[in-house]
Amino acid sequence: MSERNTTPEPSSACPPLPTAAAARRRWFALGAVVAGLLPLVALEAALRLFGLGRPADRPDPFAGFNGDAPLFERQGAVYRTARARAPFIAPQEFPAAKPPGSFRIFCFGGSTVYGHPYTGETAFPKWLELELAARDPARSWQAINCGGVSYASYRIAPMVREVLRYQPDLVILATGHNEFLEDRTYHTLKTRSAFWSGLQRTAYSLHTVGLVRQWLHRDAAAGSPPPADPAPLPPDVTTRLDSASGYASYRRDDAWWQNVAAQYDESVRQIVAACRAAHVPVLLVRLGSNLRDCPPYKSEHRPNLAPGAEADWQAAFDLATTAEKTDLPRALRFYQEAAAIDADYALLNFRLARVLDRLDRTAEALPYFEKAKDTDICPLRITAPLEQTLLKIATETHTPLVDAAQVIAARSPAGIPGNDWYVDHVHPTIGGHQLIARTIAAQFPARGWLTSAAEWPEDQRTAAYARHLATVGPAYFADGQRRLAWLEDWAKRQRLAAETIPVDAAGFARLAFRHLDLGDEDAARHALREAFKRDAGVTGLVRTHAQDLTAEGRAASAAVLEKATATDRHTR
Repeated sequence: MSERNTTPEPSSACPPLPTAAAARRRWFALGAVVAGLLPLVALEAALRLFGLGRPADRPDPFAGFNGDAPLFERQGAVYRTARARAPFIAPQEFPAAKPPGSFRIFCFGGSTVYGHPYTGETAFPKWLELELAARDPARSWQAINCGGVSYASYRIAPMVREVLRYQPDLVILATGHNEFLEDRTYHTLKTRSAFWSGLQRTAYSLHTVGLVRQWLHRDAAAGSPPPADPAPLPPDVTTRLDSASGYASYRRDDAWWQNVAAQYDESVRQIVAACRAAHVPVLLVRLGSNLRDCPPYKSEHRPNLAPGAEADWQAAFDLATTAEKTDLPRALRFYQEAAAIDADYALLNFRLARVLDRLDRTAEALPYFEKAKDTDICPLRITAPLEQTLLKIATETHTPLVDAAQVIAARSPAGIPGNDWYVDHVHPTIGGHQLIARTIAAQFPARGWLTSAAEWPEDQRTAAYARHLATVGPAYFADGQRRLAWLEDWAKRQRLAAETIPVDAAGFARLAFRHLDLGDEDAARHALREAFKRDAGVTGLVRTHAQDLTAEGRAASAAVLEKATATDRHTR
């Protein structure tokens, strides 16, 4: 019999203990890693010690989604807007210790609240602050402008939760124009896993990373002078329209639109609920937009339109385009023929509205202007479903709502706002901001927010407006005009530039009003000459606007209109 091997074989379930050499190799590898990291740890400690590369000094690449990036930072006795927010939100400050008897308001929204194409000095929060101080001077009033350029409602929600720690007396929310602008851009951020989100936040919290970002920003800007003001959309946060293919990426997508509406509903409800839980009143604002003088940004035919039907549609549309120059009733018939084939083409709805408006059938024109906005494939104006959502939330939650859209429409001819109240697609004129502020202030006495119900005499209000406008400086309006040109280029308005050219006397008059709001008197005079050349009957419209400008504290601009009407009267 052969001798059996009694030496036990190693078990796969119980690996052998590491030898001393293997243990030493592992400790050596760990030590090498630690030694390699020590310089980085030392650098990070030194940067923190000397305050260099602070993350708060650079724009937050996850603005609105990074719970570690505050809107405000305490600096001594005051809170100031964090520098990381500077490209998007205007610098603001307020006392860390709230003064007795003061009333603190935080105003949230997008670039309308911010004050574009100007700054917060002529946005409605500033006019609201002036209004309240004049009506109750015994109290200290502060309206803090938290309007964020390109901020959608879901980016605003975490900021509102933050400011509830700063003893607000009121939160004002005016949002809805940017919902379609950002949703796809930030889809990857919104769907990050908790691990990846935490890892990214940790990396961007390091001063070393902050210093590298500062160097990269410096190198990118080398050789060019610093801008006069922060760029509205810096490279750290991009929107769809920032990329070369962004405009083309907007396509008809009903499912996406429904998701956007659901997200808007969720975000606004979260904001209302957070304010209620903190026992802070919240006021909703329904914003309006330019209907009469703003053609849609992009149009598409309805899905599954047969090639033959599309050809027939195009033939009718072309005939209407030619007829619109000389025969409005004929143009209307051809546009209606095209609408019978495809009524979802946004530009067709705008053309129908424009012809009906020129035929003085304004009651019929208004629904088409609204449909042109709501069928726009590139929706940069709040859509009807979002407006209905906002009204529904206000009703269901018993939250007060200021209908700024309706107030401005009521001051517009036939209830259709255009360049007389908006300088572009959504941003109100300075007078529009003043009107919004007065409408909001009208809510205060009944709700107990304004203990003194004293009125502000119109002559005193006009004088105060004029004094405030005198403080903004001569370059203020030129800067606004420059920003507006950038904004229109960003929105690819040149693709439909021909549609923005007025076609009648009233359109040229409204164009003159727009030029005046931007401080361009020469362009305003040219547009007025074109208006009077087409129809002297536009004088009444011009005089009414001159009266509005006078009430807004802009007597010099009003004088341009008054002189133009006087000159026209003498030449006839």
